[in-house]
Amino acid sequence: MPGIKTTEIIMKKLLIKTYIASGSLALCAFGGWFQQCQAATDAMMSAGTLDLNVRPRYEQLKQHGKQQANAQTIRTLLGYQTGAFHHWYANLQFIDVSSLDTQYNSVLNKNAAYSVIPDPQATAINQAFVGYQGLDHTSVKIGRQIIILGDARFVGNVGFRQNMQTYDAATIENTAIPGLDLFAGYSWRIKNIFNQLVPMKTTLADLSYEVLPGNRMGIYGYWYANTSPHPVTGQAGCYLPGGPDACNSGIVGASWHGEATLAPDTHLLYTAAYAKQLPYHGGPAAINAEYTHLAAGLNWQALTGRFSYMLMSSNSNGTYGFQTPLATKHAYNGWAEIFLTTPITGLKSYEYTLAAKIGKANLMADYYRFSAARGSLHYGDEVDLSLTGKLLKNVSGGIQYADYRADKFAVNTQAAWAYLDYNFRT
Repeated sequence: MPGIKTTEIIMKKLLIKTYIASGSLALCAFGGWFQQCQAATDAMMSAGTLDLNVRPRYEQLKQHGKQQANAQTIRTLLGYQTGAFHHWYANLQFIDVSSLDTQYNSVLNKNAAYSVIPDPQATAINQAFVGYQGLDHTSVKIGRQIIILGDARFVGNVGFRQNMQTYDAATIENTAIPGLDLFAGYSWRIKNIFNQLVPMKTTLADLSYEVLPGNRMGIYGYWYANTSPHPVTGQAGCYLPGGPDACNSGIVGASWHGEATLAPDTHLLYTAAYAKQLPYHGGPAAINAEYTHLAAGLNWQALTGRFSYMLMSSNSNGTYGFQTPLATKHAYNGWAEIFLTTPITGLKSYEYTLAAKIGKANLMADYYRFSAARGSLHYGDEVDLSLTGKLLKNVSGGIQYADYRADKFAVNTQAAWAYLDYNFRT
């Protein structure tokens, strides 16, 4: 934030450098390679970069049957990436979330009288990985890292929450062929939004190719398995009874995102996606559902209008709806977050969006109509409003509002946010 002193930033940078250097030299001394590793450590520390992000936010949540929740939180991300030595580098990032009040249910604070705002106080290691860039157009990472694939519909970092989601994983990404992005990864553990470390066996494969200018095709497969001794609950759950493997599933699908120029300042926007979800690693046969997303829009100068249809189907018995356990879910099906876990009868949504850019300000209005994918049950409707923009060189901010009106699912919910976002790099 404005007012952060340069000396404080320098001290934090030196502290992280000390952590990385001390750890490296300790390992080297243990292995008998102190002098060689000291030279490598000096080279990597001299060309590194510091990243600082501070995001204070006020969130208010009103729900029928609960006391109004008010969360005033501040998230700080402080990271350092070393320079390269023989193509190797290291990245270390800390995360801290502090709360200025307790008038909300963070889940961990057990304030059950209030509505849930899952932003608990915590300090943790957000990222800690080593990377290798010695192969042509190829990036390799091993350790705790952020993974966002495509539009984060199936795999993301849940960046909206103050404690984000990161992965203990080994990943490789290749862009050697122009227009073609290849990604493969294996994750053995996840740091969730409560900073809990949950064991899993998850394989990720993603291919993205620019078929035409402005048109990108994607093919993907994501296989998720919870291997902790406890069943998955909350937004990563699936409403199926059973043990820890009750929600284990695999997703295979394809997508197309594109635009066509109709006039110099007018563009047609379109999206089509389909995916199939089946059981994986001991998951029950009840896991059998489909995902369909169709969208079309028109962009004219600074105005954009868009219509979207999304179907997350139910199985033939109406006992399981298509789930996305690793996704950044806040970005889809309403900011009120009523449908973080898909109902057992599935979810069908119609979304109408109008967006405009006025100077440095971005305005958006969304209207949703939600219903069951199986049967004719009308769940409810939602309106989302947003005003965001850049305020200063390193500062952006915004205010947002969501209003879900329940019919046959959940309860009336109103949520509001006001935030600032400060970024600094040196």
